[in-house]
Amino acid sequence: MQKQLLPFYHHLIIIIFTFFTLQIAAEPLKEQLFTEPKDQQILPLKNICSRSPWANIVWIHVHDDEETAREVALQTLSHLQQGCLLDLQHGGSRDIYVQNADISYHFDPNRIFTQQGRQEAIKCDDGDCRLAMPELTQAVEQLISQYLQYAQLIVAVHNNHAHGLSILHYANGSAGANDTLQTAINPQQNPHNFFLVTSRQAYEFLSKRGFNVILQDNDRVQDDGSLSVWAAHKKIDYINIEAERGHNDNQVEMLHAVWAYMQTYYLK
Repeated sequence: MQKQLLPFYHHLIIIIFTFFTLQIAAEPLKEQLFTEPKDQQILPLKNICSRSPWANIVWIHVHDDEETAREVALQTLSHLQQGCLLDLQHGGSRDIYVQNADISYHFDPNRIFTQQGRQEAIKCDDGDCRLAMPELTQAVEQLISQYLQYAQLIVAVHNNHAHGLSILHYANGSAGANDTLQTAINPQQNPHNFFLVTSRQAYEFLSKRGFNVILQDNDRVQDDGSLSVWAAHKKIDYINIEAERGHNDNQVEMLHAVWAYMQTYYLK
C-alpha cells in the first residue's frame, strides 16, 4: 500500500509547490525573432527567453493551435527565471501556410526535420511546386543551425484532445507499437497525458515517478520527419510532453518533472 501511495504524494507535492511558486512575481520574458535566410517567412519563429538562457537545453513549441502547451511552458520559464522557448507562431493553426508570388503550400511543422519527412509533409496548393522543397529545406537547416544542432537536451511541448492521441496508440498491437521500444502505462493516469522520450535515462527517470512514458525505438522508428526522429538520428536526448488540451495542472506537473530531470543530469 505504501508503494502505491508514493506516486500520489509525489504528484501532490508538485501541484502544491506549483500553486505557491506561481504566486511569486516574475520578470517579463524577452522575445528574439528568428532570422531566416533572404528574409523568408517560412518558419515564423520567436525565441522567448527568461533571464538566464540555458547553453545546452532547448524547449520548443511547434503547433500554434496547442495553446495550453505554450501557456504553461512560458509560465514555467517565467517563474524559473531560466531558459528559452522556441515558439512557432503562425495564425493559430496546426499547419503552417506559405504564400508568395510563385507558390502556395502548407505543411505540419513537426514533419519537416528530415529530408524524407519534408517530401511527404509539403502539400502544394498552387503555383510552381518545385520551389517549395528547396526554400523549406533552407529555412529548416537555418533553424537547426541556429538553435538545435548543439543541444544536449530538447524538450517539446504538445497538446492532444480527448478523442485524439494517447499512450494507448503505442501499446502492443496498436498503430504506433512498431516505433516503440518500451512503454510504462500507469492506469491511474489519464492516457492522453504522457511522455515520449529517446533515451533510456529519461524513460527510467520519468516512469519511476508514476508517469505514462514511451521509449522510442530509435533504430526502427519510421522517418516521418518529426523532431523526435531527427533527435534520435543526432543522438540528442529528447523529451516530448503530451498533455490533453486544457489540462494545465497536468502539463505543469509534467514540466516540473522535466525540470527535476534537467537538474539531475544537465544543470549540476
